[in-house]
Amino acid sequence: MKMEYNILDYGAVPDGKTLNTLQIQRAIDEASAFNDSTVIIPEGTFLSGAIYLKKGVDLQIDGTLLGSDDISDYPMVPTRFEGHQEIWPDALVNVDSLSSFTIKGKGTVDGNGLPYYKKFWEARDKAINEGLPFVNKNVPRPRLFYIRHSSDFSIEGIKLRNSGFWNLHLYDCKNVIVRGIHVSSPHEGDIRAASTDGIDIDVCENLVLRESYFEVDDDCICIKGGKGPKAHIENKPTKNILIEDCVIGFGHGAVTFGSEACLVENVAIRNLKVKGENQVVRFKFRPDTNQSFRNITFENIEMTSGIVFAIRPWISRQDEVYGEDNPSLIENLTVRNVIAKDVMAPGRILADPPLTVIKGLVLENISIETAKEELSLSRHDKYEEERSALKDKLEMENITSYEMHNVKVNGEEI
Repeated sequence: MKMEYNILDYGAVPDGKTLNTLQIQRAIDEASAFNDSTVIIPEGTFLSGAIYLKKGVDLQIDGTLLGSDDISDYPMVPTRFEGHQEIWPDALVNVDSLSSFTIKGKGTVDGNGLPYYKKFWEARDKAINEGLPFVNKNVPRPRLFYIRHSSDFSIEGIKLRNSGFWNLHLYDCKNVIVRGIHVSSPHEGDIRAASTDGIDIDVCENLVLRESYFEVDDDCICIKGGKGPKAHIENKPTKNILIEDCVIGFGHGAVTFGSEACLVENVAIRNLKVKGENQVVRFKFRPDTNQSFRNITFENIEMTSGIVFAIRPWISRQDEVYGEDNPSLIENLTVRNVIAKDVMAPGRILADPPLTVIKGLVLENISIETAKEELSLSRHDKYEEERSALKDKLEMENITSYEMHNVKVNGEEI
């Protein structure tokens, strides 16, 4: 039987105001000394800075773990950031080189992100107005979870809210199950979340994500793996990924390959319900990275609103670019059994050989019905302009080889 260590027994105060970092870490450290233990965050709201899971310890979250809004409570360290090594804050919950652990519960991990969002948008607007460069790393913000070099673990049941930056970042992990999590960040109102990816699957192998919900003001499910001219040499592939039975709300991409992704293979996405404005099949070709996406399947997708396909060259205003004219390849992409209603547009599948090549594309049993009224992506701000996709046409350009069976837009077969 596992030993249980309740953080209340270590002096933690559940008032949402008292900083409990030391008390929570003390419970984890003592539990690790006895091995095969569980640290319990009970009902109540516990304010904390960065904490670090240790060997032999599971984490059970039944109350609310509330992240500090003071960036000094998260040490600045060399870490994986947007596909390479960078100095960036530790996450609220950090795991390094562990195996056989569980993070679960009925509770919430809340990043307390509003002050970070405000700081980000103010700095971005100031830089743009003054004609200065601006990138994400200019405004340090903590992730909710950063789990690296770890294996044979599961994350189940918890809610992730209001992350200052990415919500759940998994880097160089294998044999992982993520099940029944609920991830959200604000996307309406005066202050929207900034860079709050739902889950980032970064150089991971043998991962299952199922029965989860995502609604964030960035990409919901991100397949990542490095960027830059040497990324395909420096990074292992992200491979053998199964995503199934998930519900997707608002986001920039339901399942997005990139923007930091170089080697990806064997990914199956099935049984998705996309209920908010989003782009479902999204690949980002970037000019500074040699990208290879092979053996990808989307199937059994139901969606309303948004755009079905977004496969095209991409760059963000706040992203760093490390070169140009690096080739990108999509090989053996299958999209089938899709019912899309009241969408903004079918979308785009754009290649530009020899720089970007799409071959072995299969589209089958796809029904797309566009909304009667003209719609546009609400996430675009005054600095992010993009040519609108054609409302009644699936745009396809320069595809090297493809098959199309029973694909209809507004009842007309393509």
